Amino acid sequence: MTQTQTTDARPHVMGNMMMVTGTFTNTGSEVATTINLSGLLADIVAGGANALSTTAGSGSGEDGVFTSINAATPSLVLNHVAGQGGTWWALGNRS
Repeated sequence: MTQTQTTDARPHVMGNMMMVTGTFTNTGSEVATTINLSGLLADIVAGGANALSTTAGSGSGEDGVFTSINAATPSLVLNHVAGQGGTWWALGNRS
């Protein structure tokens, strides 16, 4: 497993909402990165990710990055092709 992810230590607070940002790097063959945010957020309202143009992917739209939300944890799941890296964000209610 050659995935890493970072979470910026300076989240953005807007009332009862918090936006958390970070980066992900996958130099292996994994096609998903799970980011557990239960220590920061009670739930996730929205999330997203962007691939770096210098990582894997043809740019034709079929192999970009999209996110799923695991409401039970709460976690942000980044779905991507092997070898991709980039940035991510999640907006949710503070825990």
